[in-house]
Amino acid sequence: MFENVIEAMVDAVLVVDVEGRITLANTAATRITGYSLDELQSIVVSKLLIDDSSGLRTVVRRRIEEGDVLRREESWLVTKSGERVPVSVTGSPVLKVDGGLEGIVLVARDVRELRQLLADKEAEIKRRTLAEEALRTAKNSIEEQLDQTRASLLLAERRATLGTLAGGVGHELRNIAQIQVAAVDEINGALAEGEDVTALIKTVIGDLERVGEHISAHGQRLMQLARPGPDHVAPIDLHAIVRDVVAMLRGAGKLRRLEILTSIGDGLQVTVNRTRIEQILVNLIVNAVDAIGDQPGTITIEIQPTPDAKRVVCSVADTGSGIPEDQLDKIFQPFFTTKPEDRGTGLGLPVAREIVQSYGGNLQVASKLGTGTTFTFDLPR
Repeated sequence: MFENVIEAMVDAVLVVDVEGRITLANTAATRITGYSLDELQSIVVSKLLIDDSSGLRTVVRRRIEEGDVLRREESWLVTKSGERVPVSVTGSPVLKVDGGLEGIVLVARDVRELRQLLADKEAEIKRRTLAEEALRTAKNSIEEQLDQTRASLLLAERRATLGTLAGGVGHELRNIAQIQVAAVDEINGALAEGEDVTALIKTVIGDLERVGEHISAHGQRLMQLARPGPDHVAPIDLHAIVRDVVAMLRGAGKLRRLEILTSIGDGLQVTVNRTRIEQILVNLIVNAVDAIGDQPGTITIEIQPTPDAKRVVCSVADTGSGIPEDQLDKIFQPFFTTKPEDRGTGLGLPVAREIVQSYGGNLQVASKLGTGTTFTFDLPR
């Protein structure tokens, strides 16, 4: 019965006497070792099973004599050809009737396949780790490139807006400069005639101060649009932003004789970057002017808080020609424009939406042909 049990086992089974001689083995043992049953019974176990550290036989004998069951002791099984096969060995004592040790039953499991599976698993884990690291590196690189692209697009559109305003501002500054030139000519003429210019200077000094303030204001606004500086945010008064943007556009000759209506709640502040919001308003108002064309028209700017008072909703509406329905989904695509090449880059609305989205909001449009268009966006308070 005992022999039948061990013969049915898939692991190598070796029955060893107290001297370490193999007295019984199963077919699995012959298959793994390459020895026949007769050959195995002429071998001592210490030549068949070896341990690189302290010798398996010593470990097995000591533990079993102490009443322990040997469990999964890592060892090497030396085959007939000299190959070292990694095995996991368990051992149990065979006791006499009086309780003395008669022998040991050793079960050796071939762990080559298991070790290969573990090695493959470790290799797979290492491969995945390297792949994940490569993905993270690629993601960081892509995000960095996207940030650079966004910054470039923002600057490109800002400079395009600057170019749109430059001609009109130049004309305005030339007119202002004529006041200064006339005042200087008058003072020089009085000096040439030897006249007392004190009274004359008192008369023209106010005009010269206003000229200086006007030129300084124009220069500051243009530099704000051109400067790609950091996105510093701070609480700012929306009413003041709208007033300054309208004044800048009117001074640049961009509003012609159009009527500008504003409806802005009192004390409304938003925590944003002033230059970026100015850029949005400039873009939307200039688009409204272009939509109205040479006809009389009205641009209405409304700003009101949301019901929960956490954000404000801004809208810029015009009485222009409207946008065809099949173009409403395209106007926010980069480089899409219906304007001539010298009047539009196709980046204004995409950049404006990008700015609004960076503040957790959205820029939307509603339009009806022949009636007009309304752009709406929201900002944090």
